[in-house]
Amino acid sequence: MKMRDFKGLFKKSTATIDWIENPIDDLHVIHMSFPDKLTWEAGEHGVFTLPDNKVSGKPFRAFSVASIPEEGKMIIATDANKPTSSFKSTLFNLSRGDTVTVRGPFGWFKVQDKTSPIVMISTGIGITPMRALVKQLEKDQSRPIYLVYASPSGYLFKDLFDDVALHNPSFKPVYTSNKEDTIKAYTHMAQLFENSAYYYISGKSETIKATKKELKQTGIKRKRMITDPYFGY
Repeated sequence: MKMRDFKGLFKKSTATIDWIENPIDDLHVIHMSFPDKLTWEAGEHGVFTLPDNKVSGKPFRAFSVASIPEEGKMIIATDANKPTSSFKSTLFNLSRGDTVTVRGPFGWFKVQDKTSPIVMISTGIGITPMRALVKQLEKDQSRPIYLVYASPSGYLFKDLFDDVALHNPSFKPVYTSNKEDTIKAYTHMAQLFENSAYYYISGKSETIKATKKELKQTGIKRKRMITDPYFGY
């Protein structure tokens, strides 16, 4: 994590709601258009506010951006959580043409180089920055790229991951639904690639901590682990 990772924090833009969908359980995906001047790198997140709406409690939320600028749209996703906050309730009920303010995007959860194998480990809504990384890497056949995606129910963005895997033999998604299978999957990759790979981990703080511990026990150095915790938004 370096100071330059935060330079985007000083950018402020307005995005416009295109549509909002609720594809799985309490997961919501928000599709937005953005001004031409706005750009970001895969894996970054932004701080979002709702300037035209009053919300109680915390007036902002940080969301990972699930898309890349080349797609021509900004996508974020989050779960409702129970009880649903005033911010999220308001966000989910916005209509086409409504606006949100974006500070950033910025962050450190980025592809580190062009040669190292990549192992992405995601739980739940932590899949959002992984979608952006996969889009950035979808045509990269120069190295192994794995995605371990753990979810107890459905898999958000699965159609995209499966399509990338169909056209890129270097990319392999692994879907798991329980802790044991998830650990087995990524520790196997750690044994296979050791410290030649970068390990990207996204999920709840306690899950990231446990995953790092498991990887460390297989010999993976801390500098090879790139983490992106979320805090329930």
